[in-house]
Amino acid sequence: LEWHDRTGAVALQTLIGGGIFGLTITNDGNDATNDISVAVGAAVDSTENRVIRYGTALVKQLDAAWAVGNNAGMRDTGAIANTTYHIHLIHRSDTGVSDYLASASATAPTMPTSYDYRRRIGSIMREGGVIVPFFQRGDHFQRLLPIQDVNATNPGIAAVTRTLSVPIGIKVLAQLSVINVNATTAGNVVYLTDLDVTNNAPDSATFFTVRTGTAGEQATEDTVVVTNASAQIRSRLSTSGVSDALIIVTKGWFDLREVNA
Repeated sequence: LEWHDRTGAVALQTLIGGGIFGLTITNDGNDATNDISVAVGAAVDSTENRVIRYGTALVKQLDAAWAVGNNAGMRDTGAIANTTYHIHLIHRSDTGVSDYLASASATAPTMPTSYDYRRRIGSIMREGGVIVPFFQRGDHFQRLLPIQDVNATNPGIAAVTRTLSVPIGIKVLAQLSVINVNATTAGNVVYLTDLDVTNNAPDSATFFTVRTGTAGEQATEDTVVVTNASAQIRSRLSTSGVSDALIIVTKGWFDLREVNA
């Protein structure tokens, strides 16, 4: 593989296929509402044919259309919206220049003219007109303020699809705190699952996330569950009474940042 930096200098490097190093995304302190900063690093592009390196930290602006360079826009197309924006490291092979692009698409961003390589390095969320405050450690993205996504009283025993406050357009491992408020029924079991797996009925031996014993007990468990590309998972309870409740708090997510995304 060839290693290209933003100035066009080239050196031969060996990098494990799919590798991504550094390129940590943070809210930028000068305009945390709209801007991010991306640290130095390198990644294999989505075709696994090229290593793209960026040797300086760069600030990019979500509230402006893409333009090359520091303190410039990063949005690929369309008006700014409250949604997930996937951050792509992009590169043009004719000049060796690299940059960053924000797109609602995880796999097919609208690339600037002459940019022919890309790699998704992470995803951010915009809610209520601001970029959600977060910090990143490798594949782990932590919301600075956890958000309660589910608070259901007497939710029933049928499977329910729940939408979480994590990125859409990709599958992630949602980091959750689950509270089973067992005010009515003894031995209640909550089971959270990926929508791609079998919809098994909860039990206290195998298919459980949080178990309680006697009525009036409350149990809490931290867990991770794989979402679908719409930020959804499945919840199911073994019993449900008038004062029982299911609470799900989203703390963050793990993004494996696959090379083909």
